Amino acid sequence: MTSSLSRPLSRQEAAAFGAELDELRNRVLAALGEDDARYVRRVRDAVRWSELGGRALLFAGILPPAWVLGTLLLGLSKILENMELGHNVMHGQYDWMQDPEFHSQTYDWDNACSAAAWRHSHNYQHHTFTNILGRDRDLGYGFLRLFPEQPWHPVHLLQPPISLLLALGFEWGVALHDLELERGLRGEKSLGQILKELSRCWPVRSSCRCWAATSSPT
Repeated sequence: MTSSLSRPLSRQEAAAFGAELDELRNRVLAALGEDDARYVRRVRDAVRWSELGGRALLFAGILPPAWVLGTLLLGLSKILENMELGHNVMHGQYDWMQDPEFHSQTYDWDNACSAAAWRHSHNYQHHTFTNILGRDRDLGYGFLRLFPEQPWHPVHLLQPPISLLLALGFEWGVALHDLELERGLRGEKSLGQILKELSRCWPVRSSCRCWAATSSPT
């Protein structure tokens, strides 16, 4: 068993902590402005141009420097879109702009995981029940054992190679994460429901949609 130095907060302490968080939020909102809007538009442009440059270089892929640089640029585009653009936008970080392109409820990304599924598994399940066993499914993604409180099974001996496979196909791991396949194995979720949700993951939406969207002024 593990020990913890944490303790439940009293009602007064919880209220005081909440007031501090509200004050911090208000200060951050008051400081938002054109610099922040300009930043997210520059990130969007970096995503687009790095993808375009990467795909263009791959046409000259017979030359090693071209395909290496093209692959690196496509990887950079994917990382920027998923981690710095999509992740932050769908958290509502730029809702204050009132721009549909950067609004948490209308933004979509080039990812096998649909935006709606990600908002449910990440925004709701992970950030509402952060690090709570049985509620936060980002803890081990439903099959990795991370805490001694989790029952051990022989299959956990395979965690090192499973973790490697998850790292190599992380986009699809995230897409399958919200399907809650373990609930299907327990009979809590029908195969039909799983297949219906799986259809949202295929085909992967092309990020070329970005170029068809109307650009906001920079």
